[in-house]
Order: sequence, then C-alpha cells, then structure tokens
Amino acid sequence: MTQRRRMAVVVPAGPADDAVDTVASVLTYLEDPVLVLVIDDTRGRRPEMARLRGLGAPVRVMDPPPAPKGTYGGLWLKLAAALRHAVERAEFDMLLRLDADALLLGPGIERAAGERFAADPAVGMLGSYRVGPDGGGRDWSYAARVLRRECGWRGLTRPRMRRTLRAVMAEARTAGYTPGEHALGAACIYRADLLHALYRRGRLDLPDLAASRAGEDHLFGLLTLAAGYRIGDFSGPGDPMALRWRGLPAAPEQLVAEGRLVTHSVRSYRDLDERQIREYFATRRANGG
Repeated sequence: MTQRRRMAVVVPAGPADDAVDTVASVLTYLEDPVLVLVIDDTRGRRPEMARLRGLGAPVRVMDPPPAPKGTYGGLWLKLAAALRHAVERAEFDMLLRLDADALLLGPGIERAAGERFAADPAVGMLGSYRVGPDGGGRDWSYAARVLRRECGWRGLTRPRMRRTLRAVMAEARTAGYTPGEHALGAACIYRADLLHALYRRGRLDLPDLAASRAGEDHLFGLLTLAAGYRIGDFSGPGDPMALRWRGLPAAPEQLVAEGRLVTHSVRSYRDLDERQIREYFATRRANGG
C-alpha cells in the first residue's frame, strides 16, 4: 500500500487576485489537504474573501503581519508568518506554496512530489528551478545582483538587513550556493523537514529581511541552501508543473494534454484573458476533468 502524503497549502492573496477560484482548484484536486492557509492581503477590496472565511477546515484565512511598502521583502515577511503558522498548527509531509494566480489542473501532485523527494533526501524544495517548461534555462542574474548589492557597501543604508543577509549568505556559500539560485515563487513545494529546520533556527522569523529588495523566492532559495538542502527541478518538460512568471506557458488545452498538474500564471495567454482561462479550467473541474 502506498503511504498517503499529507500536504498543506499556503496562498498569498492580494486585491487583484481571485483567490476563491484558486482555492477551489486546490480543494478539487488535492486528496486530503491538512491545511489551506490563505493570507488575506486584499485590504477589503475583495468581498468574496468572506466565502473563504466561511468554508471552515481545512481552509483558514489569516491577516498578514504589518510590512513595509515598496519592497519584495514585505511579501517574504508575510509568507514566513504563514509558514510559521503552518509548522506550529499542522502536521504535514509537504507544503505547496501557491500564488493566487496559479491553479491546480488535476490530481496527483502529492504523489509526484513525494516520489521526487523520496528519490533525493537532500532536496528540500521543488519548482521551476534551472529549467523552464519549454526546456530553456532560467536566469538567476537579477537575483544575484540584488543580493550582492544588499550584502555589499550599498547595504550599509540598511545595516540590520545587511548583517542578517551576510550571515545567511556565508552559510549558503559553504553549502555550495550559486549566487541568485532559486525556484520561481509562483508555485513551489517544500519538504516539511526543510520548513521545520528553518523554524527551529529562527529563519522564518527574520523581520530585518522585510527591508530587502530581493524577491521572496530569491530569499527562500538562499535560506534553503543555508539550511543544508538543495532545490530540485519540477517544472521542466514532462514535469508536473508548468510555470512562467507572466502568463501561461502554453495554451490551456496543451497543459491538460501534457498532464500538467499546476500552472502559473492564469492572467493571460495570447488573446485569452484571466476570466476566459479560469472559466476553461473551472468548467473542466465541474465536469470531473
């Protein structure tokens, strides 16, 4: 008998996001999620969030902690708070971090991720890492430049952030960190052991990083290596995920035909807008697809 792999989910939701539809895809296709935690950062502009608050377990809606505007580190602060919440209140084997403009497209992501983690215990995170869904390589140079600046003399304007980053960077380099390496934050899967390791060391409670202009995914990539884990590809050709920063990586019909289970971003694809893309996948869910 195959052991059931317990999965938790964290979804940050902003004013432009249809988090209700994204959560519907999660509840349709995950076998038995132990927690679906939505960070409600909509600032009251999405009244439909009340529907999520009324669903009950496993869905839980949390308000975000205060964070400075104009920095990506503010999103890191909110996600770190959600991950602490998950570690403290739920028992899970994996955690799916999902942008609200991402969708689950079919069942089986727990099994696929569980098998990949089991094959390599050193991998702590799975996502769009070295290779994109079309087989092209991902470029980490922007992340490397931002982190280099913030760890260098330019970071002296924010000394506490700089000190924290430099300490984490030193550990990551010892573990073989390549400058800027990370998995795209749009959707990724964490091994529970990695999150527990970060939690025990206080690495999910670093408010100084709120001042960083590095992306939250850049920071989590750095923290993953510093914790002694590696990142694994899970969004290349033939992988369960198909992720691109802006817009869908392929037509909705092609994603289905390829057997993709998670995709980002549903904002657009060629002449299709978000409403049309979401309606396509919602109809499939309603028809048992």
